[in-house]
Amino acid sequence: MKNIILISISIFFIISCNTRVSSQLVSGVEYRISKIDSVKDIYLIYAEKTNVSIPNTVLLKIASAKTKNKCRNNSLLINKIYKLNLESLYPKNFVSHHYLQGITFKNVFISFDKEYNVKKDLFITNDIEGMCYVKK
Repeated sequence: MKNIILISISIFFIISCNTRVSSQLVSGVEYRISKIDSVKDIYLIYAEKTNVSIPNTVLLKIASAKTKNKCRNNSLLINKIYKLNLESLYPKNFVSHHYLQGITFKNVFISFDKEYNVKKDLFITNDIEGMCYVKK
């Protein structure tokens, strides 16, 4: 009887742990959109995690291709918070970080910002594809 209870409790903990991990991956991290810009056919979205103590100190640059189709009903607005799952495009195992001036995304070279508060990286996400981008 004790073995059945221990096995049941073990299975419960395994299932509950797996559920928590997968829900974190789906939900994403909260980012506040601070700026929207564009280069050729690419939108550049500047975002920052909402849990930073000093605003506008660690901005991330997110690239999103402009679509020719109509966008979804949702709009991406400046100063609004969105849950995003970001993926870095920075080359893995890159030895000489000082010489990298930018990253190419969809055949467009996106240079790194010279401002100290923008991270020297370029991110992508599927969470904002097809959204309208509103500059206000």
